[in-house]
Amino acid sequence: MSAEVQSSTSHEDRAEARLLEPVATVVRGVYRLFLVGLVVGAVRPLAGTKLGLMWGGPYVCAESRSDFSTDGITGMFRPHAGVEVMARPSYCTDHADSAQRLFDFLGSFPSLLLVLGILFLLNRLIQGASREGVFTARTVKHLRVAGWWLLLGCLVAEVVEAGAHAALLATLTQDYTFDTFDVGIWQPPYALVFTALGILTFARVLRAGVAMREDLEGAV
Repeated sequence: MSAEVQSSTSHEDRAEARLLEPVATVVRGVYRLFLVGLVVGAVRPLAGTKLGLMWGGPYVCAESRSDFSTDGITGMFRPHAGVEVMARPSYCTDHADSAQRLFDFLGSFPSLLLVLGILFLLNRLIQGASREGVFTARTVKHLRVAGWWLLLGCLVAEVVEAGAHAALLATLTQDYTFDTFDVGIWQPPYALVFTALGILTFARVLRAGVAMREDLEGAV
């Protein structure tokens, strides 16, 4: 009888583990590759090379987020008559000071940290669900943490990166004045916000399912 119970439990565990696919395999693989990339990015500069993951060198660029007309500049693809060509120029310098390098670093690092954090949280969620089962209170907790990290993290990352981009652009142009209240520099991460809200909603649904399962097991 005991062997039958153990066999049934093992079968249920394998069935629940299959529910995590294919995201489990993808998250594990990407997370490991990401960690390898961070290690390489930290070691290679010591050998005299530079990787984009690290604080950059004296060459930095900032792209304007406003469109400009390119009248008189035909380039490779000449427009038809009556067609106006719009472009966004990039302002670059090869002798950036420490402040400009910091702004350039802050223009991308928050997103990198956001991705690393969500990969870590998802990997922890998958490991816990694989060991203890999908329908557990711990899985619900890990899912909620991942949802809140993505929701708050994407908003903070956008604010920091947009502010750093605007500050860097102000140091590279004469006519642009840095203004933290200029809504034109913000690009709200709508997709990530809705994804995070979906994760939090699914966590609530899963919590209700876990509660019902515990009630049924208690009744039996």
